[in-house]
Amino acid sequence: MPMSSYLTSKENIAANLIYEMMGEPRINRTIDDYIEIASRFPKLAACHAHVNQRLREMKENGTAPLYGICYFKAGDRHSRIEEFPTELSIETVRTALLKMGMPPNRNRRS
Repeated sequence: MPMSSYLTSKENIAANLIYEMMGEPRINRTIDDYIEIASRFPKLAACHAHVNQRLREMKENGTAPLYGICYFKAGDRHSRIEEFPTELSIETVRTALLKMGMPPNRNRRS
């Protein structure tokens, strides 16, 4: 199945923290602005380290949101709620970067 172009809840958290790291607001941009910002994304390892560091800091200083992530889909009888994450996998961060416009082969070694 092809990857959805929409960010998942966890990818959205990663995106917010990456934009924060870059000192860029994430909303109300033109397509050209988003493309330009995507060309300046730091390397995957740096983004992953920053995202997890910020999530740990948020938990430690009590600024992590109190809400959880609710999972459900059509046909489900019950929803499942997961606590706000304290870390994200490198694959989640990579997928978020790709969906936000990072060139797919930028972080690969030649």
